[in-house]
Amino acid sequence: MPKRRYTRYTLEDTQRALQQQQHQLHIRILPGSASLNGRRIRLYTERYKREVWAILLARTSEWYAFNLNTYSHGIEVVIAGTHDSCVSVPVLAMDSLEWSDPYQIRYESTFKASKDPGSWERFNRLRKSRYGHNILIGSLIVGRVDARDGLMTLPERTRFRIEAEVKHLRHRRPGRPLKLWEESEAPQH
Repeated sequence: MPKRRYTRYTLEDTQRALQQQQHQLHIRILPGSASLNGRRIRLYTERYKREVWAILLARTSEWYAFNLNTYSHGIEVVIAGTHDSCVSVPVLAMDSLEWSDPYQIRYESTFKASKDPGSWERFNRLRKSRYGHNILIGSLIVGRVDARDGLMTLPERTRFRIEAEVKHLRHRRPGRPLKLWEESEAPQH
């Protein structure tokens, strides 16, 4: 059975796409900068005209799945197969080859729920998909007002379920965090 659009993004695909698209994206992966698990790299980007630490993810929603929003880690950029959430750092989406600023989501105009009935229908249709749900959850975690307004238009039971999920993802869960640094190379804050 073929993979569906949303599930076909993997870490390996993101790594491969980044390697192949360096010139087109005006970035350069610095030699010897990759971590042992292959998720953290150092690269030079023309966008910021400096070297930055980046994390490779299949989807930006993994930012919350790996608890990267709950501890200090020194990551300045997310490079993801697809941009399906709202995070506090810039994102390079490899499926569209576009940069997004911090707290920016891919479908800004579609996501906003307003008093216009057509806008509400688009928001509700997007929210009911896994992709749209992740965008809503990430937007609520970072505190976007338009996400909160959209949440308040939902039925009470749905709203409570989504609020419980947001509360769960905002807090550090037990266990060891994702290892991004060796002891000798951890950034000093």
